[in-house]
Amino acid sequence: MRLSHRAAHVWSLGFLWMLGLGIWNFDFASHAAAKNILLIIADDYGVDSSGLYNSTANGATLPPTPNIQSLVTNGVVFRNAYANPVCSPTRSCILTGQHGFRTGIGDIVDNGISLTTAAFTLPKAMTNGATGHAMAQFGKWHLASGPNTPRTVGGWTNFAGNLVGAIANYTNWSKTVNGTTTLGNTNYATTDLVNDAVSWINARGTNSWFVWAAFNAPHSPFHNPPAALCPSYPVNTLTSNRRKFEAMTEAMDTEIGRLLASVDRANTHIIFIGDNGTPGNIIAPPYTISRGKDTLYEGGIHVPLIISSPDVVNPNRTNDTPVNAVDLFTTILELAGTSATAAVPSSVKIDSQSLVPVMQSTNTITRRAYSEVFGTNVAADVGGRALRDSRYKLIRFNNGVDEFYDLQSDPYEVTNLFSKMTTEQRAYYDSLQFQLNRYSTNTGVFITSSTWTNNQFSCTLTQSEGYALWRCNDVTAGFWSQVLNMLATTNGSVVTLKDVSPPPGRSFYSVVK
Repeated sequence: MRLSHRAAHVWSLGFLWMLGLGIWNFDFASHAAAKNILLIIADDYGVDSSGLYNSTANGATLPPTPNIQSLVTNGVVFRNAYANPVCSPTRSCILTGQHGFRTGIGDIVDNGISLTTAAFTLPKAMTNGATGHAMAQFGKWHLASGPNTPRTVGGWTNFAGNLVGAIANYTNWSKTVNGTTTLGNTNYATTDLVNDAVSWINARGTNSWFVWAAFNAPHSPFHNPPAALCPSYPVNTLTSNRRKFEAMTEAMDTEIGRLLASVDRANTHIIFIGDNGTPGNIIAPPYTISRGKDTLYEGGIHVPLIISSPDVVNPNRTNDTPVNAVDLFTTILELAGTSATAAVPSSVKIDSQSLVPVMQSTNTITRRAYSEVFGTNVAADVGGRALRDSRYKLIRFNNGVDEFYDLQSDPYEVTNLFSKMTTEQRAYYDSLQFQLNRYSTNTGVFITSSTWTNNQFSCTLTQSEGYALWRCNDVTAGFWSQVLNMLATTNGSVVTLKDVSPPPGRSFYSVVK
């Protein structure tokens, strides 16, 4: 819409969401239709505990993970990968391609919430997209109650593992197989998962498959694993929970090695990710006890992510693009030979952005990563939302408190810049604050008219009060700032918002609530 003397564009947030997320136009199907897909999820394993992200120079002790690290040879390490502070929201967003504000999964399902059969899940999408992959999940479910929910809610045709968030004992636990639960399984849980996965994969022969392997490890209860699985640790002498956690991680890595040995890595896309950060009471330095799992700080949401694939261009590299676990949904669909457009009903809003472009290019892509935690059992000073770009991070807690960090110079969030921002930092803060409005089920406003009169911009809405006017002079740069001197007037059901003193030059406007 061009107005006299100046271009003033007014968009609803629904349109801006598309602009911000971007639309990838890449045909990957011809490269990937016949390949297998293996997704490995580690439980409570943050970047603090990975030698790919942390260093002993920081004072950390790090468990050896040679098999996980072997994925790098044919892969990409995502340096800025994010999950949610607790496990169910992360698993839900991978499974559905939707953030928790859409599914309602903002906390662990043990706290009275559950994914429902209405969710359009990854297995359903792969079936809808006719990828031809046999599909199975092994290990931890933790998205709905009931022994058959991995199939009825998740859409898995095969499931073997545990339903709850934490098993009571790694050698005495309840195992569910396709709707039937058996008490007192004495197989070591980490080993049991790999036994089932290897057996199922071997039975596929030359047919393509997709396996979701969700380890319980290294989640509590902390314990001494079987000695053969963690040769770096004298298990009979381990006393601290941190050392037990490390031994459990090495045991998981050992079994991951056995899992990897069972697949044709020249014909398999392998994805490894942590579901959230390490618990604060065992987190490795330089992360601190108050900024681990359950929090929106880096120690709670910054997780390892590696994609290893025969189709990675220039493998054995890192990439700094900000990404989120939700992005695995569309990535896996593309690796399977279909797409979200082809496989997901148009009525289902997908938040996932494919990581295939990062696999195909060494460039860092301009994007943002979003995380959240919410629910009736989440305290207001803990729950909230976080959004980061290539450098800065905004945390907005549910009690109204904002924190703002420069992750480039302050990666461990020591200094909150909110009360002492420079002019440049304020611009980035405003931009992230504006972008945060996109992560909402708000479908946008209906603007009935907009005008440029007497060097003032105004627009009229038919909605109720409570909206704000935002302005920028270059939509490609994305530096939006709120119009603080906005004048709002109401006449019946019509609301008029006016920028009474716009700056010289071209401006773009958006209305948000």
